[in-house]
Amino acid sequence: MGGIGTQQWRRPDVPRFPDESDVFEVFAQMGGSGRPIQHVGSVRGADPLLAWQAAKEIYTRREDCSLLWVAPRSSFMMSEREDLSVLSRGSSRRYRLPKYPSAHRRARSKAESASDEVEAS
Repeated sequence: MGGIGTQQWRRPDVPRFPDESDVFEVFAQMGGSGRPIQHVGSVRGADPLLAWQAAKEIYTRREDCSLLWVAPRSSFMMSEREDLSVLSRGSSRRYRLPKYPSAHRRARSKAESASDEVEAS
């Protein structure tokens, strides 16, 4: 026989205590299309529809919103401190910088298009 408190039960009229699975992250595009989508906060909800309704009431009350996204926090993959070295490696790849292709490659491309124009004449 179990003692008091060993039985796992819940009265139907008492709401359950929310846990981390009830947390949804909210992203919104404020001020019309063309603006960035930004993280605006978190809400708790029993399901995605209730979370979306709560986010709409909380975050779109004072400002026009053109997009509203909610996603369960548990579905996010977040980086850890150990990932810092992996994440910072991207800056060593010059071909990923906005100035790529290099001036040499642009000059070569320009020369090729000029020779194509000469052949066409």
